[in-house]
Parts: sequence; C-alpha cells; structure tokens
Amino acid sequence: METVTFNIPSLSCSNCSGKIQEELKALEGVNNISADLKSQSVSIEFDPSIVQPQEIKNRIEAMGYEVVQ
Repeated sequence: METVTFNIPSLSCSNCSGKIQEELKALEGVNNISADLKSQSVSIEFDPSIVQPQEIKNRIEAMGYEVVQ
C-alpha cells in the first residue's frame, strides 16, 4: 500500500469531505481515506497495482474540486 495526500483548497465542510470520501471509496484499489478540514487535505491509502494517484486526482477534479498535490 502507498499513501498520497492532495491539498484541496475548497475543502471547507464535512459535507464536502463526505462526498469526496464516498466517491473515492467506489474506486477499486482505494483502501483508506482521511480528510482534514483544517489543512484542507485528503490522504488516500491505495494499492498502486490497481489504481494510480493520477486516477484518484482525476476523480476528485471530476467532482469539481481543485486539487493541488
């Protein structure tokens, strides 16, 4: 397993983090997701043999959030 952290400047409420977590849980290979509203970041534990960080980032951006790695 590997972990990637993305900064999401518009992550400002638990509703937003909940939506992102729900969307990412649907991705095969994503194991654990931790959102931190204070730092406006999301850390994702994933299996690199199944999913790549770029795919995860693309999924978040498709939801309308800007992602800074």
